[in-house]
Amino acid sequence: MTTLDLSWQGRLKKLDVRGTGLTRVKLATGAPVVQLCLPETIEELFLEYLPRLAESGLVLDGIGNVRGYRFMGCPGIDGFAMLERLHQAKLNGSGKLERFVLDIDMEDDGRLLGKYYDYGTYTSTGAIDNRHSGLRGRLRLTKYMEDEEADRYRERYPELEIVQPAYSIIESDESVPDDANISNPDNETGYKYGNAYVMNAHVVAILKKRHRVLAKVTKKPTSRKVEMAGQAVDINNLDGEMTYCPLDDTTSNKYYDGSAAKLDSSEGDWMMYEPFFWSKGINDYLNEKYYSCYSSNGPDDMPPIPEVTVLTLDDIKETKDGYLAERKLLSGKPTLKDSYSTDKTYSVCKVDVQGYKRVRFPSVPGTGLVGSLFVDGSGNVVKTIVVPTIGLKFEAGMYLISDIPEDATALHFSILNTAEFDKVVLSNSDKIEDMEPDWVANEEHLCAVVGSSVVGSKLRSCVTGNSTTASMNWIDFHYYSVQRGMQQIDALMHSRIANLFYARYGRRDSQEQCGGGQHTNNRITGGTAGYGMQDTIGYDEAYKINDKITNSIVDGSIHQYAWYRGQDEYGSPTVTQVNNISCLGYEDIYGHKYDMMDGVDLPNDSANQGKWRIWMPDGTTRMVKGKTSSDQWITGVAHGKYMDVIPVGTANGSSSTYYCDKYYISTASSRVVYRGCYSAHADGGVSGAYANYDASGSSTYVGSRLAFRGRIVKAESVEAYKAIVEKA
Repeated sequence: MTTLDLSWQGRLKKLDVRGTGLTRVKLATGAPVVQLCLPETIEELFLEYLPRLAESGLVLDGIGNVRGYRFMGCPGIDGFAMLERLHQAKLNGSGKLERFVLDIDMEDDGRLLGKYYDYGTYTSTGAIDNRHSGLRGRLRLTKYMEDEEADRYRERYPELEIVQPAYSIIESDESVPDDANISNPDNETGYKYGNAYVMNAHVVAILKKRHRVLAKVTKKPTSRKVEMAGQAVDINNLDGEMTYCPLDDTTSNKYYDGSAAKLDSSEGDWMMYEPFFWSKGINDYLNEKYYSCYSSNGPDDMPPIPEVTVLTLDDIKETKDGYLAERKLLSGKPTLKDSYSTDKTYSVCKVDVQGYKRVRFPSVPGTGLVGSLFVDGSGNVVKTIVVPTIGLKFEAGMYLISDIPEDATALHFSILNTAEFDKVVLSNSDKIEDMEPDWVANEEHLCAVVGSSVVGSKLRSCVTGNSTTASMNWIDFHYYSVQRGMQQIDALMHSRIANLFYARYGRRDSQEQCGGGQHTNNRITGGTAGYGMQDTIGYDEAYKINDKITNSIVDGSIHQYAWYRGQDEYGSPTVTQVNNISCLGYEDIYGHKYDMMDGVDLPNDSANQGKWRIWMPDGTTRMVKGKTSSDQWITGVAHGKYMDVIPVGTANGSSSTYYCDKYYISTASSRVVYRGCYSAHADGGVSGAYANYDASGSSTYVGSRLAFRGRIVKAESVEAYKAIVEKA
């Protein structure tokens, strides 16, 4: 090897060694070189710590002989572009690159790691190291990589920090009636990619933390009075405590250590432990896409908040000409001035949009062509947005997201005065998820695996040998739940279960996925106990395994019963028919009996027709507008930041399209909300809801389900758990 060592020549500015046959040139750290001309005989190209060398000053006669490449500390040269040139030369058959060292700090979907996997590198002393490859620094993955694969790359690139995405995105195409309209961009599976949906990444991590447990109240909470469902009731604060002990994930008849567990309430309530996670939803209504973001990070590790500008209604009112009351904007007019129309039920807001690429803003259905306008500096309309009323899956107050025209200076948009005003978001990001800057902290909680049963004088989540309790009204179910230091399942828990089901299975038809169950509201509790967290399957999937299974159609389209997948002694697949369904580990979370819900009502006063009032864990309330048309198949939900599964719009679907469930609502005052349905009716799955009755209504097909929010403690051992004496 012919080497020129100029490490002593600290003041060298120009070096031309073309035609010399050199294979290596070594320069001093910090040398002020501004021009470097190298011959095509160079086999090892080292560009290190040359702060003044620019692209124009680097002259290469050829790169066909380069075997090794080291780059660092040359800000005037794109070191990665040079690596790509060398890599491409090898692919073209003219190069000989075998090893390299390169510092990076960039984003990539992971393909870069495979691309350079087979290359060697150099050690800190300059020795050749073929056991590892030479990317160093930080690589932020834009798609989640399975942990085993990421660990393999970390071993190959020991000096490279490989950072998994802080969250996973699930995409649903709301334009299609297919219930399986969900896609997973992380692994490119699902509807969008034309293949079977496969969950992974943060969704898998969240679901792995969920377990059936037995739990005891170890500290009763204090309570406070609120007005809910037209009643003055007590609700518990978050200062209570429950201690739980995990059960075996393969059978709830055993604790996690293999010892026998009793589900008859003598050892506590049979509950589901729901872990903490972060989430946020994004509605891209104009493009008919919804996005759901999940992060399994802990409470002290919130995913990054994007750089956006957020404006509230108060912010807008404080700006010059930002708010004009009793007006609305009509489409089809050439100027802003021509577009105004007087209407006491509306107002018009204005936001400046110069310097931004994209805007999110609340809007209204386009009844009478009311809408929103982008205008230029002269007040000319450059873009009009009207929400079509045909096939409507939109409620006043929901938001739209739009790219901002280059010549637009301001956005003027109509709002309904009685609608909830969320916020305006202005952004320069190309990521759709950045249009929702706020992450939701989904607190850990406990929710009953089965519906409530009366044992002695208490409501319990347990196996009694009979069916769950019904024929009590909301007032009583609420009262006896609070007396236990607990509550009923609430609206946030309902939406959470539905959304996790969508993310788990890539579809929304829970009855097709997990079965319809026995067509009765008197199913015997505990039929899923022996199978642990395993979900049941529906008729079509079971039929593929055994075409002799019971074919019993009820309610016009539903196959009653459910099946567990198993294996015989030879390893062949089998199915076992059961009466109860298991969905995300919950027994009869839909069907069997409706579950009354806590923490939600519909006031239905003059300004709040159809709005769900939701009590948040911190005691605040928020209003979410739902549809007012009753007995309709759900085609759209409110979604948004909290991913609310609250039916919206006027469009009607069917038992096998869109959300595959029905919504029933009365606009009479003070309605309570039930979730799911009863028996194996076609209209009731994880998305279904019923808001027809007031708090005094009761029925043989309506029950309840215990839940707990507060401090949750995991027992140190099964023995320690059994020794606890419950407080309620």
